Amino acid sequence: MRSVVWTGHLHFGLVVMPVSLFAAARPESTRFKRIHRRKKPVGRALPEPLSYLHTGQHEATSPGSQYPLSRAQESTGMETYDSNGASGNTEYEYSAVRQVLQSGVTGEEVRPEELVKGYEYGPDQFAIIDPGAIDRAAVETSDTIDLFHFVKGDEVDPIYFERSYYMAPEAGGEKAYALLLEAMRKDGYFGIARIGMHKREHMVILRPTENCMVAHTMFYVNEVRRVPEFEVDRSLINERELRVARALMEGYAGVFEPEKFKDIYQERIKNIIHEELSRAPQDTPAAPVRPEAMVPDLMESIRMSLAQIESQKGSRQPKPIRKSATPASSPKKKKQKVLA
Repeated sequence: MRSVVWTGHLHFGLVVMPVSLFAAARPESTRFKRIHRRKKPVGRALPEPLSYLHTGQHEATSPGSQYPLSRAQESTGMETYDSNGASGNTEYEYSAVRQVLQSGVTGEEVRPEELVKGYEYGPDQFAIIDPGAIDRAAVETSDTIDLFHFVKGDEVDPIYFERSYYMAPEAGGEKAYALLLEAMRKDGYFGIARIGMHKREHMVILRPTENCMVAHTMFYVNEVRRVPEFEVDRSLINERELRVARALMEGYAGVFEPEKFKDIYQERIKNIIHEELSRAPQDTPAAPVRPEAMVPDLMESIRMSLAQIESQKGSRQPKPIRKSATPASSPKKKKQKVLA
């Protein structure tokens, strides 16, 4: 089931279309929960069983959450295997654990109300920061994606891709979305846009695919590592070696089929868990109903945007676009025609 990350409007000149962003990929892993195990005191009843296994994706489990024990432990209340993997008959009781914050100087437990935020600018030297100042520095979530620049797709290094989202049209924006997607795909353009999301302003790279638009949040230049020792000395190879390497590469060449690649470790862990735990079926909620919307004249909005660009070209001498993809100055805002 797809989960909406952001909903708003994509602005392109005077064309405005309602869109939504959905997470395109997320890591999947198996999480284990740390449990306190100790021998059961003689004559004391076992407490409610707690699990030592928990599965999920990237979401962390909340402290103190409880899950059923394995079938063997639930039925006998006894540990089936000891820490060395050998079978035994010792009875254990289990309880969830919590992490305790301690002072790095005195070792005393720190209460939540005693915590403040600070920046360590030197060894054991801190600048205490007002939480209100941090909140004021946050960027508000915007309701628009401002598409202001286009670049050739082969000029964009994938190293700048941070997170990927599918961008889907909402009701009333299907035609404008399809037109923009096909125009970008035919001419090999990627779009550069900005959006306020998750307390930051993100630069977004809009990449057209065969059937939809993918939005990649972008790493800034200062976030991409440029380490000289990663550079390769091509003088170390000769043409004969290069020909042999290319021939070997051609021998292994094939079609990219990601469904053939399996995470063997995760599959083995899941098999272990499936042997121990039984899963209850999860109900799938019904898909939300998309509201109807009025569809205005799309071509008129595009013609007005083109006329606006032409009027700007006539009023001033055009400046060459630098290869650094610096955004051109934004045109003077006029009344926008909203497609929703």
